[in-house]
Amino acid sequence: MNTESFKPLRIGILGAASIARKNVRAIQQHDVTKCKVVAIASRSAEKANNLKTIHIDTNGQSDIEIFAGFDAYERLIKSNLVDAVYIPLPTCLKKEWVLAALDNKKHVLVEKPVAASAGHYETMIAAAKLNKRYLMDGTMFVHNSRTKHILDHIAQIERFGRVTRINSEFTFRGDEDFLSNNIRTQKGGDLHGCVGDLGWYCVRLAQLVSKKVGANDIKSVRVSGWKLNAEGVPIDATCLVTFHYNAIQERDNNCVLSFHCSFNHPLRQRCEIVGTRESLEISDFVIPMEGPSLFRLHSEELTVNDTYSVQSSEVVDVPSGPAQEVLMWMNFHTMCKSIEDNGWAKDQEPDIMSLISCETQVIIDALMESIKRGGDDVKLDE
Repeated sequence: MNTESFKPLRIGILGAASIARKNVRAIQQHDVTKCKVVAIASRSAEKANNLKTIHIDTNGQSDIEIFAGFDAYERLIKSNLVDAVYIPLPTCLKKEWVLAALDNKKHVLVEKPVAASAGHYETMIAAAKLNKRYLMDGTMFVHNSRTKHILDHIAQIERFGRVTRINSEFTFRGDEDFLSNNIRTQKGGDLHGCVGDLGWYCVRLAQLVSKKVGANDIKSVRVSGWKLNAEGVPIDATCLVTFHYNAIQERDNNCVLSFHCSFNHPLRQRCEIVGTRESLEISDFVIPMEGPSLFRLHSEELTVNDTYSVQSSEVVDVPSGPAQEVLMWMNFHTMCKSIEDNGWAKDQEPDIMSLISCETQVIIDALMESIKRGGDDVKLDE
């Protein structure tokens, strides 16, 4: 047995953002993730040490290298202590530091939205290929075992029918401090606002669904209603994305995603996938609630005398396993080690997840363009 392949992937954390805490806790489940946090970099030594003390020492690990000061990020990226870098920095900084990490032969897991534009992310993908390193985004729910069960179910066209609509919402109510000071509401931080932060999840789920059922082409996008803050950053948006079934010759051969994302409404993270025979509903598709991992199926059946119909419902309980963030790091380790153990073929293309991430960013960019145009359709199939 090759014991080298069982060495943990050594992770460096670039920045001490709040989302880093959740990921550090996930990484620390070494027996599943096969990863280990070895370094944290922050411009603030206090923030870096707080992350180390609160979220790492409690797990029994204290041998964490702290890089602090104005050149902290650069020193961590160049360190031989680190195999891979987790980057939860503001969107406006991601291109610079993702490219720097890849150029220093580090694998990268970058938070979403992945870049200020799809063009920036395409540059990152090219750098990953050039440097023979793995690049992945931090969308956790795609690694959840429930997601696979859902995709497998909707692919049963004889039972579920053809998927025609996807309705979703991801919202939470930010307080005054959040709306005024959080990086997600600042043009110099995350310029896509709620569209990139929350809408990303709605778009990504729709992409997974549409690709599973064969609606592979993105036809158009439109933002039908929105609210901007004083900096021009979206804090509320209602959006439409139209996917197209190429193989179906009928006039109505589209699958339409309709979603609402907002920093102004109570927490909602619901998704409904509608087929011609069944519909499927998830009440917590982004951040699963504690307890059983569930989704609900609805179907309509005619009564014996065909005078009216009744709806039947079925709750599907998916067997539980490691948390989705733990599975994300496990999968990241697997892909990184595969490249290190087997190399990168000369003509090898980026993996499908990198391409889907780029496509998600294309859709986010187009939605922002729709807002800029006053809510006009933005065509993506031309």
